[in-house]
Amino acid sequence: MERRIEDLTQTVAEPSKPAPAISGISSSSDDEGRFVAGTLLGGRYRIIGLLGRGGMGEVYRATDLTLGQSVALKFLPAEAANNERLLERFAGEVRVARQVSHPNVCRVYDLGEVDGVPYISMEYVDGEDLASLLTRIGRLPGDKALETARKICAGLAAAHDKGIIHRDLKPQNIMMNKRGEVVIMDFGLAAIADQLSGAEARNGTPAYMAPEQLKGAEVTARSDIYALGLVLYELFTGRRPYDAKTVPQLLSQQESAQLTKMSSIAADIDPSVEKAIRRCLEPDPAKRPPTALAVSAALPGGDPLAAALAAGETPSPELVAAAGKQEGMPLKYSIPCFAVVALVVLAVPVLRQRSEAMLHASLEYSPEVLEQKARDCASAFGYAKKPADTAVSINHRSGLVNMLRKLPGPRQWDTWLESEAPLMAEYRESPYPMVSWPYGFLGSETPAERLPGMVSAELDAHGHLRTFTAVPLNEAVAQPVEMDTVFRAMGLDRAKFSETQPRLVPEHASDTVRAWKGQHPVLPDTPLWVEVALWKGRVTQAQVEFPYYDPGVTDDSPQGWKKLRGALLLLAYAMAGFTGIMLARKNWVKERIDKRGALRLASFYFVLSVLTWFGRMHPVPTGDMFWQLLNSIGDALLWTGILWVLYLALEPAVRARWPHAIVTWNRILAGRWSDAQVGSHVLIGALLGAATSIVFEVRNEWGNPGLGATLELWPIMGLRQEIASFAAMFDTALLAGLAAFFAIFGMRALLKRDWLAAIVVSLMFTLSEPAVVNSPHLVASVAIYGSLYVILMFLLLRFGLVSTISMLVFVNGISRITLGTDLRAWWAPYGLLAMALVLGAAGYAFWRSIGTREVIE
Repeated sequence: MERRIEDLTQTVAEPSKPAPAISGISSSSDDEGRFVAGTLLGGRYRIIGLLGRGGMGEVYRATDLTLGQSVALKFLPAEAANNERLLERFAGEVRVARQVSHPNVCRVYDLGEVDGVPYISMEYVDGEDLASLLTRIGRLPGDKALETARKICAGLAAAHDKGIIHRDLKPQNIMMNKRGEVVIMDFGLAAIADQLSGAEARNGTPAYMAPEQLKGAEVTARSDIYALGLVLYELFTGRRPYDAKTVPQLLSQQESAQLTKMSSIAADIDPSVEKAIRRCLEPDPAKRPPTALAVSAALPGGDPLAAALAAGETPSPELVAAAGKQEGMPLKYSIPCFAVVALVVLAVPVLRQRSEAMLHASLEYSPEVLEQKARDCASAFGYAKKPADTAVSINHRSGLVNMLRKLPGPRQWDTWLESEAPLMAEYRESPYPMVSWPYGFLGSETPAERLPGMVSAELDAHGHLRTFTAVPLNEAVAQPVEMDTVFRAMGLDRAKFSETQPRLVPEHASDTVRAWKGQHPVLPDTPLWVEVALWKGRVTQAQVEFPYYDPGVTDDSPQGWKKLRGALLLLAYAMAGFTGIMLARKNWVKERIDKRGALRLASFYFVLSVLTWFGRMHPVPTGDMFWQLLNSIGDALLWTGILWVLYLALEPAVRARWPHAIVTWNRILAGRWSDAQVGSHVLIGALLGAATSIVFEVRNEWGNPGLGATLELWPIMGLRQEIASFAAMFDTALLAGLAAFFAIFGMRALLKRDWLAAIVVSLMFTLSEPAVVNSPHLVASVAIYGSLYVILMFLLLRFGLVSTISMLVFVNGISRITLGTDLRAWWAPYGLLAMALVLGAAGYAFWRSIGTREVIE
């Protein structure tokens, strides 16, 4: 057994004559060996008899008197006991073999020595080796062959998982015990994968060697896969795949893949069996299955994923994707699911018409019209020159809506909102392009108002000016601005206001400041203050102050605490990043990562990030936009890289412990978008997303008195913004889903209870929600968001990642339906588009979930 190929006189054993079993645990011989039956060794082992001889020595059956069980004792040949290399190999066999603990691998117990001769004590397998069995019966029946093949794959996978290569896998080294269990024997030629080199890699039995092993090249786990293919071929057919007489002839046949068709030997062999075995026998190692479990997965029937988990193996993404159901959701479930989602989507505009303030006001002015009205105000206030750049955005007037809720009843919402619009248009203009660094996102103070002629104005959606600021020009105007002009722009009657002492501290240069006080013409018990600042006849600042005006909440925390908090946060990020990098590196070295899936996930996230930037940035006709794009790409690459590293660090652990949660996720990453189970899980997420949306709608209508201001507004600014908002929606759902995913499974591993892990993670996410922390109704908000997160966690545990992310996508998608019952409103096309996209996504999921079924049978 220990002979090298060049010492084999270039001969391959005859197919009809199985080589001696190197385990020696086969049929006994008339030769009693060096120890006769009854010999007591080391005061512990009583010899029963010789089991056999091999190149690595003799194997005896013995009774372990200490433990009272049968064992096998393997001794080196007497003439080799002083051979230092063989002694090292012998000790290495124990170190290697003891790392593997699996029902389909012979267990090695200990290393000892008798009269200067070392031995190994190992599990005694009472049975027959596969070579003898096949010689006796020809071949195994199909079902038994499949069962045996899977067990061989499971045992070999357990060894490979420890980095161990058998290097001499053959029927003589595979035992079947009296109970029909399969046990792989004799890792005497095994070696740790990264320790193989040179001629050492050429030990083994030629007839069961891979081409690269015959050539003395690098031996890897895929060399064992080749030997596995040879064993399985013989298992199903009763014949060896190659009939070469010499090693060169064998190598020639292997490299040319001159393989007799298995079906021509036994017509009842399943074609998928032959296909799986032929893949194992590919001359090129790279074309063979990557793992023994992948071979098991390719065989018909069985549950290779369960086999992988039982073997303690980290299943490959391909194996996970191949697991589980292939058919979709039954029609009796999928049709009601889609019907509920469609009903919710169609009902949302009706519910929002009842609860949203902006849908109760006649807001006929579009952003483009409001932008022109703001420009007219600037011109009337002394800034008539056409600006080089303008921008407008729409925001909720949450302060106004909250104030109206507090007014004494009866509440005349329609009348009130007809006088004061619940939306505000924020307008900016500049004599130069407004370049906002680093990403081009225009805000109230970015870029700052520094240049003469820069103007900011806020108009309510009825076109009434509410605030105005401008950096004054040095030259005086020909005709100073009249105060009646300012009041007309504000939609107020100056005669009904009395002048008072100004409180305004102007932001820019001014030589005149005036103020007036009066009552709102429509809103009851609502005093107003109008203040105006001028410089050389031009208005530099004007504002209408309402009772709800709040200068903002400032952070009065001590500076020392702020610094400590920032340092702790930075330290937490650094530790998380370092841990993630180390875990990702470890997984990479052990080849447990899903490279393709991680790359596709990172690429998708990167595209979403760039699309989101495209919708939020303010375009300028200068070269600055190119650098803003580069900054955005750099930022997207940074966060994409962080996501990529964290995925590489955490996903393999989930795949090794709870792979059923990511079966459909792996199918998506593999490009199987049309898979019926993927469609089913998306549809389940859509159903729960629709149900969650209804809960929020009910909360908005009955949880707070009066109307609210909750709808997303930036998507209705244009098609570019609408597209970007859906990209941001996917971005948010993806990150939140993955965060919940890794959090729940990490807590599950820590707490050992699914329900406890779900509650703890739900509480963590609930308390991190700004809407909860800042809510005036803390208990109600905790109850609502906590319930949502509990549902989310149990959904993740029950259906997995795809349903969880889908739920978040549909919740956010339905929130994008900015629409009431008035389909003539200027924002109606964007609301209808959002409805169409949500219904289209749910419809596609329903269609794919059907699979091969007919809707009407």
